[in-house]
Order: sequence, then C-alpha cells, then structure tokens
Amino acid sequence: MHVAGPIDPLVWKNPEVRAALARRDIGFVYLHLIGNGYKQCEIAELTGQPPSEVSAIVNGRPVRSYDVLVRIAEGLGVPRGWMGLAYGEAGLVPAAPGPEISDDKKRRAFLAAASAAVLDRPVLGETLLFEQSPSATPLPAKVGAVDVAALRSLTEQMRGLGRAGHPGMPDVLGPIASKADGLLSVTAGSETVGRGLRHALAELHTLTGWCAYDMHLDDLARWHYGRALRLAAEIGDAIGMVSTVLHAAVIDRDRGAPNDSLKLLQLAQAKLAGVRGHPRVPGLQLWLHVQSAYALALMDHMDEARRHLARAADYPPLADPFEHADMDNDRARIELAFGRFDVAEHYAASSARMWSPQDHRRDCARALITLAVTHTIVGDLDASTKAAAALDAVSELRSVRGRAMLVPLEAALANRRESACVDLAQRARELRAAAAA
Repeated sequence: MHVAGPIDPLVWKNPEVRAALARRDIGFVYLHLIGNGYKQCEIAELTGQPPSEVSAIVNGRPVRSYDVLVRIAEGLGVPRGWMGLAYGEAGLVPAAPGPEISDDKKRRAFLAAASAAVLDRPVLGETLLFEQSPSATPLPAKVGAVDVAALRSLTEQMRGLGRAGHPGMPDVLGPIASKADGLLSVTAGSETVGRGLRHALAELHTLTGWCAYDMHLDDLARWHYGRALRLAAEIGDAIGMVSTVLHAAVIDRDRGAPNDSLKLLQLAQAKLAGVRGHPRVPGLQLWLHVQSAYALALMDHMDEARRHLARAADYPPLADPFEHADMDNDRARIELAFGRFDVAEHYAASSARMWSPQDHRRDCARALITLAVTHTIVGDLDASTKAAAALDAVSELRSVRGRAMLVPLEAALANRRESACVDLAQRARELRAAAAA
C-alpha cells in the first residue's frame, strides 16, 4: 500500500505560498504542491480528503470549514498559526484571513517576471511571485546528449497527447516538469549539453503551462511560463523567451485583459528586434503581429489592428501546418471582430480542414466553434448543423478553455429564432456550466 511521504519543508519557504496560507487560499497551495511534483492523490491521502474534494479545491472551490482547515494544516505539516488558526477558551478561533491577490495583480506580477527575464530588469509590473522550491528526485550521475534528446522526445509526445484532448494533462506534465528540473543539479557532459538541457526544459515548461491554461488553471500556467522564461534567459535564448511570452499573452487576452496581453507582445517584439539571422524570426514576427492585431481588435482599436495585419502580410506563411492552422483560426476571430464574415469563414474553414477529429480533438473543436459562429451570425441554412458539430466536438473534451470559447456561439445561436438554434444555445450553456461546476 502506497503511503504519501511528508511535504518537503522547502516548499513552504516560498513567500507567495505563505501568503496563500495566511489568507487560506488552499487552491493556490495545492497548485503549488502539484507544481512541485506532488500528485492530487497524495495530497488527498495526507489531508484525509476524498480525491474529488482535492480536485474541486484545485479548480477553485474555497475551503471555509475550520475543521477541514485544521485537518489540511496538520496533514501538510503546516503550523496552524500560518493559517490564522489557534485554540482559544471557546475552541478553535480563526484569525482574519489575509487579502486575496487579485487577477490584476497576478497579471502585473507576471509582467514583472517576464520583463526581468527578457530585459534583465523588472521594468514592468510588481513583485515577482512565481518562484519554486527545488524538489528531490533520483538523478543520473551525469546528463548527456541522449538524456536531452529523450526529454525533447517526451515533450513532443506530450504535445501530441494534448492536441488529442487527453484528459488530465496538467496533472501529468506538472510532476514530469518538476522532476526533470532536477537534472539541472547534475553535471552536464558538456557546455552544449547544459544549454540543450535548459532549452528542452523551457519547452517542457511552456507546454505544461499551455496545458494548465487549457484547464483555466491560470496561476499554475503562469508559474510554468515564468520557469520557462528563466531557463531560456539563463542561456540567452531569445527565441525561446519570445515563444513563451507569446503563449502567456493568450491568458490575458482570453481572460478579458487584452491591454495586458498587448504589453507582453510588445515586450516580445522588443526582444526579437535584437535577433539576427535566426530561421524562426520571420515566423515569430508574423505571430506577434497577428496576436497584436487580435488584442487591439478586442480593444476596438481597429485601425491599429489593421496596421498589424498589414505588417503580418510582409512575412512568408508559416511552414508548420499546425501553427498555420492555429493562426488561421485566430485570423478568423479577428475578421469576426471586423465584421468581415466571408473572410472569417475562409480562415475558419481552412483551420478546420487541417485538424483531424481523432488526433487533434482539442484544436479541431476550437476551429469548429469559430466556423459555427461565422455561419450562425450570417444566418446560413447549415448554421445549426455546423453548431451541432462544434458542440459534439467540445462535449468529448475535458478542456475548460474549449467550453469557455462557446460563449460567442451561444450568443449567436440565441439570436436566431429557429427552435433548433434555441435548443443548441441551451446545450452550449449546459456544456459551459458543466465545465465551471
């Protein structure tokens, strides 16, 4: 029978975790533990909670019961005083919880972390929040080129599983990334191997962050992105840093903060401006202009958005078919903001054709949503068929982000008078509610 070991005391040295304990933000604490390689089942075993309760807390359910808080403190080996819990004459008396950290402050904190990594100084944002304690793990005697190649291969396999809509990817990748970080404490076979290891780890953390955000675990995603940025910065990998910032900008854009997203994109553009001769520069420049146009369109700055799209046209198309399909979907959403529905339909259909419903379920569902929105807004006769196909695709996914993207489709369907569209709007609403439950 497996027995969960005690929590490494180094975990509690993180000031943000101590602050989370003070305000009894148990979800943040559990996310930090997961980021350090602890499994949800281990947390459940230590705290005496059912695994389903731990999962609900990770996904946002607050903990208010004093008895449960005490059990969590004792199970994790945390002094009760850190959580404002003490015994008084009348029994258990809680201290006032500390202030919550707002989403706005978290965004500014990530801007600080990104600017510190990219520009070597925190010129944007506030205090750096995203740190990690080292975790113990069995390690090889020396890291060689074979180990780096294996890590890269593993990352690509995980990327494929993520695109296929494999459930639980954050739970799988978090411990993998945490344990892989332990390789940094092992002597590298050469300087080239050491650089390659950091590059591979940065890519792994970027992927882990993306999978975390797919489940709307924003804090966990930012933590992994911050880790990837620092690793890339250690070896002067400007391309890796820009790629990670591009991924991170999506969080702010999708979560209603396009201005903060634009700041990250501008930071990435400034970093990329100093890179010469690298084959990935044109593709990244193209991405930066398209994503900047997307953020600006959401802010209703249409003239500036058009200028970025015009700049994007100066670069050759993306060679990677998956990246090309991703960009086509974003272009479709930008054109929807412009009200150019025929152009939006062209890009959305192009994206949908690229993705396999079996091998790329997550991205296929996203493209089908955009395609259904365009047909529904225009009032095409096949709108309900397109919408049903999109909802079928989303219903097979655990992706919280995928279900959140149903909002514009639900609104477009609700505006139609046909009974089929009204029923589909209700189904979209139920799918979104199920993700939030």
